[in-house]
Amino acid sequence: MDEKKVLKNDWKMTDDEIEDMKMPEIVNKSYNELYKQLADKIKENNLDVDMDKVAEAFTLAYESHVGQKRKSGENYILHPVEVAEILADMRMDTDTIVAGLLHDVVEDTLITLADIEYNFGEDVRKLVDGVTKLRNLPRTDSKKLENIRKMVVAMSEDIRVVIIKLADRLHNMRTLKYMKPEKQQEKSKETIEIYAPIAHRIGMAKIKWELEDISFRFLYPKDYYEIKELINSKRKEREEYTANFIEKIQAELEKNHIKGEVTGRPKHLYSIYRKMNEKEKRFVDLNDLIAIRIIVEKKNECYNVLGIIHDLFIPVFKRFKDYISQPKPNGYQSIHTTVKGPNDQNVEIQIRTQEMHEIAEEGVAAHWKYKEKKSKSKNEKFYADAKKLTDSVQSKSDEKEQKGFAQEVTGDVLKQTIFVFTPKDDVMEMPRNSTALDFAFQVHTQIGYRTIGAKVNGRITQLNQVLKNGDKVEVMTSKNVNKGPGKDWIEMVNNHSSRVKIRKWFKDKEFEEKSKEGEQILEKEFEQLGLKLKDMLEDERVFLYMKKFNIADTKTLFYRFAIGDLSLDGFMNKFEKKEEKALEKVLEEETEKANRQKGKNNGGVKISGTENTMYRFAKCCSPLPGDEIRGYVTRGRGIAIHRSDCQNFISLMEKEPEREIDVYWDKSAMSANTTYEFNFTIKASDRNGLLLDIIRILNEYKMNLLNVNTNAFKENGNKRMLIHLRITIRSREDFDRLANNLKSMSEVIDIIKK
Repeated sequence: MDEKKVLKNDWKMTDDEIEDMKMPEIVNKSYNELYKQLADKIKENNLDVDMDKVAEAFTLAYESHVGQKRKSGENYILHPVEVAEILADMRMDTDTIVAGLLHDVVEDTLITLADIEYNFGEDVRKLVDGVTKLRNLPRTDSKKLENIRKMVVAMSEDIRVVIIKLADRLHNMRTLKYMKPEKQQEKSKETIEIYAPIAHRIGMAKIKWELEDISFRFLYPKDYYEIKELINSKRKEREEYTANFIEKIQAELEKNHIKGEVTGRPKHLYSIYRKMNEKEKRFVDLNDLIAIRIIVEKKNECYNVLGIIHDLFIPVFKRFKDYISQPKPNGYQSIHTTVKGPNDQNVEIQIRTQEMHEIAEEGVAAHWKYKEKKSKSKNEKFYADAKKLTDSVQSKSDEKEQKGFAQEVTGDVLKQTIFVFTPKDDVMEMPRNSTALDFAFQVHTQIGYRTIGAKVNGRITQLNQVLKNGDKVEVMTSKNVNKGPGKDWIEMVNNHSSRVKIRKWFKDKEFEEKSKEGEQILEKEFEQLGLKLKDMLEDERVFLYMKKFNIADTKTLFYRFAIGDLSLDGFMNKFEKKEEKALEKVLEEETEKANRQKGKNNGGVKISGTENTMYRFAKCCSPLPGDEIRGYVTRGRGIAIHRSDCQNFISLMEKEPEREIDVYWDKSAMSANTTYEFNFTIKASDRNGLLLDIIRILNEYKMNLLNVNTNAFKENGNKRMLIHLRITIRSREDFDRLANNLKSMSEVIDIIKK
């Protein structure tokens, strides 16, 4: 294979880069050599595991994979052995290491899950089965990657399955150079988008960093080698700087009688690349490429060391985090601080205990070690990242065996959630016990209403079939848009949201049917009086009747007549001749009532050709003295006063120009205390106390606040607020002065008049 094809064609590799990509010589080891290699790794990590069980699993894996080769030309058995060694480095338990050795036998050989359970127990069988199910992940767009990550953890049902899968992926990435270029790109993209974030979420930092750096190398080789060379070019200078820095800290620790290990490391290549891109900086502008780690024995010593560091060096403002008192969701604990070192160079420092360090590096896996040592810890938390990949689960008992602990870590958070596939391999998160019909309603309400059948994993099934993690579900629908739920559908769903949608469909259907029935009843009644329902719906008597019973529209009016909620005789009597005088009396009373109200607070408006006519100011535009105004004769509600530039008024005039009437301000009728209701909206950057400052300004202008509500939203990543206000005000000039004052506030972006 031509290694140069791995890289982009727009640049040439240096000799060092070519050497880096060269294939090592293939050396196939014997049975005894490979087993010794694994046994030595277990011994090196001081693991208390069942070596007889490990030896038996090694023999089965070795014999099952005989004759199989990897792309590199090596015997296939090397891969499960390397995976088991990675798990040993994580200090995993016997069953996890055994499952690591056997994780490929079911998929690639004649060995069955039943064989594994017979020889190694149910626990190992479940672990191997879990890893097998995660063999092929669906491809999806970036918006749905989080669902894929959640699905990986949820389908595992035991956090050890995820750890084995990460070890499997890590070894595959270490040997990625043997794959074809297109496969390298595909696997690297999948790793950096799915597996590295999962490793981060369950706190396995070492795995995350290595997965990211290898993926980076194959996805962006030019950037990878450029950054690598830049780091190497100043390696000697950086190493000397770091050594001097460490020596100074070590001396201070000894002076204060604190036993601690101080180490330094350069930032990982991919993290440097991301920082350059996200902050739009060049490599030469990065001044925090050195990270110092201080590991002490006790928790309280972490804070003592922090004080020593801040006495030695100037801390950088806003670059301090205490993850000991407030751990991250994945269990990570450490103190982070950045200080100004010699030559004004930023140096990041992490302070933690040995236990915190091992959990930070190995994540969930490290808890096994400390589980054995600390049998009476009262508040030990473990994180499995299932439903939201940040949910935490607290240990119920500190004396459980490793098996119970591993199941507990993932079990509780998985009780409520499953992940299923759509026909296009998108992943959907659903409540546990969801049925195929629940799935249809979750896809879309209208899809649910038109469902006539479902397929689960390619087979036609009942709509009440309960779904399991990893099922692929396809919904069959009717082309009839009026297709709706059956009466037995309520019993076929287990999700509350599905039941609500089904009940709403029946309720809406009943409303439509009864509304038509009520309309037909009224049509017949009006026909007997020689009238048409369509014409009568514009009559003031209908309007007043609907207003009396708080009815919003005619469909609701028809519905309430159909179900007997309103008296049909009482309504129809209003349209007989004997009721006309009564109607006139009602209209007079409404007008007098409005005029009395107007008398209390004279609006100062004159209407051409009329006296004492009922009028109101339209809320859509809130006219104020100083605005050009026009009048619109409404049906039964007097005259509405609009601003002449009001879009609602302009639309009304296009339809009914004959209803326009001349109106104008009568300053002689206005008093100094005459006020008007006015609506407007402030668009502003969000901050605490902003609304209180605005209200203070209103009080300064002696304007009463009648109503206020707010809406928060994001605009180009920034927090924004819309503040809707209704106030009393005297004139347009007063509002303009108020608006100018509000605009002087730095947070105010715009003032929108209604």
